[in-house]
Amino acid sequence: MFEKALVMYIYAETPIHPGSGTVISGVVDLPIQRERHTEFPMIQGSSLKGVLRNSAEYIGITGKVKVKEGAKEAEKEWIDVIFGEQDRMGGVSVTDARILAFPVRTLKGVFGWVTCPLVLDRYKRDLKLAGIEVDWEIPKPSSDEEAKVCKNSNLTENYVYIEDLQLKCSEDENVNKIAEQIAENLPKDDAYKEVKEKLKKDLVIVSDNVFRDLVLLTTEVVTRIRISSITGTVEEGPWSEEYLPTDTIMYSLILIPSRLNNLKPEEITEKLMTYDGKILQIGGDETIGKGFALIKLAEGG
Repeated sequence: MFEKALVMYIYAETPIHPGSGTVISGVVDLPIQRERHTEFPMIQGSSLKGVLRNSAEYIGITGKVKVKEGAKEAEKEWIDVIFGEQDRMGGVSVTDARILAFPVRTLKGVFGWVTCPLVLDRYKRDLKLAGIEVDWEIPKPSSDEEAKVCKNSNLTENYVYIEDLQLKCSEDENVNKIAEQIAENLPKDDAYKEVKEKLKKDLVIVSDNVFRDLVLLTTEVVTRIRISSITGTVEEGPWSEEYLPTDTIMYSLILIPSRLNNLKPEEITEKLMTYDGKILQIGGDETIGKGFALIKLAEGG
């Protein structure tokens, strides 16, 4: 069992390609990871844990700590204590990253973020698991033709136009509360000031069906080729790759088990908070600038 949980927010600074390794639909050669039953985008927990471990030394998690192994005391690397060792089970648990808010084109305001009741219901349960209470209820559009928007939204005039959809919209204070709660989990420095202000106004809640269609049909799909350094002609390709677009917001839970090597959860939490506000690389295509994401950690009560 775990004794403490942290919420890890992932904000895409560049498009992210968490490759699935398999072709499900046949439309894209290299698709992203998706949940089997909803087809919502996800990032596997094993991938995220690998990213965190590989980045640990870079962000400053170094050195050794004395831990108890049965009746004996041993000295171990902090990285091994937090993430486990190759020959034994242990360390923190990292859950699959779930989609929280997905960026889409809009007729007004350039773009906005969409989410849906199913996503928000999961999010609320996960926050409760982490000991974070919220004061908002989940607004539910009455049909696939309706959307719930923030008061003072930049995107609407009776209707909101998302991609090729025209949706009737109605304002709801709960959308503002949800948007503000998500925006709070972006850094407080000036670099994210405009993004946070936009998010507080331009979050839209659509039906579960519409959300599924949007995350299926409006990801970035890029066609690539490989050029021979000798002939200067196409050596391989073309092939297509799918990406989560820039400004996608996802989240995962980091679960800290009780009595991890007899260390207090607060000691593990202090080390994990080193990731807070850092930019990490997730998924493939690092050398062409893909996969860079802001990591923000939130601690419950």
